[in-house]
Amino acid sequence: MHGALKARPKVQSADWSPRGSNQPFLLGLIRDVALGVHGNPKADTWEGLNEILNEALSRYSLHPGMKLYARTAIENYLDCHDVIQQELGPLQLKTCDPAVPMGPNNLLTVWAPVYETTSGIREVRRLRVRSARPVGAKPDPWTVVAAMVASQVRPLGSLQKIRIVEVGLGDGSAAITFDGTPLEAQSNYEALAVPKIRDIINATAASPGLSCKECKITGSCNSLLKLNGFLGQSNPGPCTRSVSARDIEVYETCPAQWLLSRSSFLPAENTAKHASTRGISVHRLLAACHSSAGRCTPESFEGVITDDPHLDGDEDFEVRKYIQNHAENCPITDAIKVIGSEVPIYGYDEHSDVVIASKPDMVYIDRDETLVIRETKTTSLKIPNDEAEAFDKYLAVSWLINLFASGYRGPFHSDSARFELEIISPTESRVFSWDLNDQGLLRMAQKEVRIRARGWHNDTTWAAQPAKHCGWCPVRKWCPDAMSPQDVVPEGDDLD
Repeated sequence: MHGALKARPKVQSADWSPRGSNQPFLLGLIRDVALGVHGNPKADTWEGLNEILNEALSRYSLHPGMKLYARTAIENYLDCHDVIQQELGPLQLKTCDPAVPMGPNNLLTVWAPVYETTSGIREVRRLRVRSARPVGAKPDPWTVVAAMVASQVRPLGSLQKIRIVEVGLGDGSAAITFDGTPLEAQSNYEALAVPKIRDIINATAASPGLSCKECKITGSCNSLLKLNGFLGQSNPGPCTRSVSARDIEVYETCPAQWLLSRSSFLPAENTAKHASTRGISVHRLLAACHSSAGRCTPESFEGVITDDPHLDGDEDFEVRKYIQNHAENCPITDAIKVIGSEVPIYGYDEHSDVVIASKPDMVYIDRDETLVIRETKTTSLKIPNDEAEAFDKYLAVSWLINLFASGYRGPFHSDSARFELEIISPTESRVFSWDLNDQGLLRMAQKEVRIRARGWHNDTTWAAQPAKHCGWCPVRKWCPDAMSPQDVVPEGDDLD
């Protein structure tokens, strides 16, 4: 549905429109500055290029981390451009974002710069925030459409060949995803793109997800749960966004880390703490076990561990202890109805203009027709003593309880419901339970979410908070305020 609406620029929601970010469009900024360097004699020296970039980037109001990335990305783009010119000869920038007519009232467009050589080679560049992707056995849909557009841009002159090149701005990588004649481009378009374009244009089914925050009808879409008041904020934030409990936790650690990693998706390094990687492995394996719809057993564990390509020997041994401890508290029996494992639940809070994203580890209907929302956590530390301590320790508890407080009743609209939190350690597993019909509990969850979401909801500066977490921040390379490695004090194992 998102694509069908995007393909119709004039279609708008009658009573709602998305509010854009106060941050400039990063790829557009990078492209504009990089293209402006072409032909500037100052760029022939490092000092001259540095002066150009300083002056150009000073025109934009950018977060310091975004500015550092933008500078690196522009330099990487220009380096790739120089390498390509060494191969093809001088390239002339022909146009940007070409659109060609494809019938009455229909335009085929591609967001990209288009270059051309005097020998008849036309090249379209796709910019990627991180790395150029490996080339597949056949062209991807974007490549197919871009090549078709390039084959139609006038004047054609002595057009002999079309190239589509992906440029990875994060690392300077490049990949040629198409290198062929205009006729080959047109043939690929008919065979590979036209069926997909028809599917997009004719789509009527909505599948809520992270892209909802960029959709033209988010605020009026019936496929999103109505979760008005979920965040407990009295006014909308600076723009239409989406948020999960994990987003709030990352923000509380460091607002800059949230912006750079979970909003802008800048190139990241694998610096995750051991507890985090262990938790991800346990969740992945339990989801695989639960997807078989049978109760977890030593045999089912052995099967998913054997089939998992991500585990090494040491991790295999440790993770095995955690999932084996889960067996005694696995909720799956013949008497329950499993709705799903890793269930995506998306709703819209119109008071805050935010898409609410949740993914409980399991949702099921108990033998007494009670809706159960279950979350699983792993730890190598002491398991909480009771529900009150667990509630205070894990934001996921109040977040998922607040789903019920905000109107979620599952696919069968159950009136009876409970929330379960399973905490697994290397030696045991314990399940904590909360009755979701307890109005006092619902108010507590609402208050906890309201207080903890407030900072994220109103922030517009995303200032860094340097501390020991800099040691495992995945985007520290883009943060000018990050603590140096020698200043980071190692920390013991912690919660996932």
